[in-house]
Amino acid sequence: MQVRVFQSEDMASGLKMIKQELGPDALILSTKTIRNGKFGLLSRPILEITAAIDNDFKEKTAPGKIKLPSPERKSFNRVVNDPVVQFLNQDLKPQTTEEPFQECFREYPSSASATRSAAPEPPSTAPEPATSMSSSGSAPPKQLSGLETEVNDLKKMVKDLAGQISTFSQSNSSGSGSTELSRNAATQSAYISDQETVSQITKDPLISLLIARGIETETAETIAAETRDSFADRDLNDINVATDAILETLQKLIQVINPPRVTRLHGQQRIALIGPTGVGKTTTLAKIAAAHMMQSSNSIALITIDTYRIAAVEQLKVYGEIMHLPVDVVITPEQLEQALNRHKDKELILIDTAGRSPRDSYCIDELASFLSPEYNIEKHLVLSATTRESELSETIRQFQKLDFSNTIFTKIDECLNLGVLLNTQIHNEKPISYITNGQRVPEDLLQITPQMIAKLIMSQDQGSTHE
Repeated sequence: MQVRVFQSEDMASGLKMIKQELGPDALILSTKTIRNGKFGLLSRPILEITAAIDNDFKEKTAPGKIKLPSPERKSFNRVVNDPVVQFLNQDLKPQTTEEPFQECFREYPSSASATRSAAPEPPSTAPEPATSMSSSGSAPPKQLSGLETEVNDLKKMVKDLAGQISTFSQSNSSGSGSTELSRNAATQSAYISDQETVSQITKDPLISLLIARGIETETAETIAAETRDSFADRDLNDINVATDAILETLQKLIQVINPPRVTRLHGQQRIALIGPTGVGKTTTLAKIAAAHMMQSSNSIALITIDTYRIAAVEQLKVYGEIMHLPVDVVITPEQLEQALNRHKDKELILIDTAGRSPRDSYCIDELASFLSPEYNIEKHLVLSATTRESELSETIRQFQKLDFSNTIFTKIDECLNLGVLLNTQIHNEKPISYITNGQRVPEDLLQITPQMIAKLIMSQDQGSTHE
């Protein structure tokens, strides 16, 4: 037997090379994709085909004799027409596939053998017609007859298999297939309907303007309708006039709470910042402390229960040293109670917490054990304005267990639009207490009003105010 390895860009050209070199009766042993060059990087994939042919098969068949391919072999024509080969020709992928064609025909020899066992004169051993035919110029009549019988058996088997496939396809298309077609049709119909709705909506310049600022479509429709009703006497086709009218409408929808100037006359205020990891709770807490020092007094204490990250504790201690404020680190609810009692004389106590994953119910329940209602602690949920709104909704839903009263938005300087400030509040109905727009302490803590947030939402140029 002669074994050769061929390399080509695709299966079609490789099979053509095999046919030219070894003839149409060559046997495909294996195929795999390789890459040349250093470490196989930055080079195009090459298909490597290992093929073989018996030397006797390369001899010409005697004139007048019929040359029949062995049922145990895969002739060139059968391989070319094989669906696997056609699939590989469509898209050559850099994956190694060992003996892909043998899988397609693995059951044929066994089926043929089973058929032959029922024949009147079955051979005692598996026939080897290739060797017998090539040993002499022509095959004995009896053996040729046996080959013809095997070929006829194979034809019958393939015909029966084709009938079974056809029956299965018809039953499948009449059953689950029709259901799938109906589902696809319904999906396509819904998609077309959505597209038509979007097309109609975007024809309204007010709605288009609001959607461009990141406001949800349904909310944008409501705001546009309210704006047209309230300002029917204005020329809303003018972009500047329309923007001013929308600003006035937005102000009615936005809820904020301005933190009061805490004094001993008002009693002690306790604020805890909660939220997922990486939203900037520790930095925001330092900004609130610095802002209170500038506006009121330095009667402030800082407490952290974020013992998961050593860096967070050290960061808060550094802020405390800079502002000359006491910093307590607690690791149990009992220690938190002791720290609160220790700082009864302070006007404001700010509590930093560890970031909690919204998906981790255990950690949220653990945090709830610290922030017991009996301690009278305001809980502000800190959210990053850069987070996807679907994730914001899930975060709000999970942290509802802690009964937070306000929301804080950070990193608005990193957003292209700020419609999220309104979208979240529409679904959440919690007022916004603070907004941060940078890393500077305390400059990048904004004292908010509904007018200011409305302007932030409608502004085309976001970013830090000190840029």
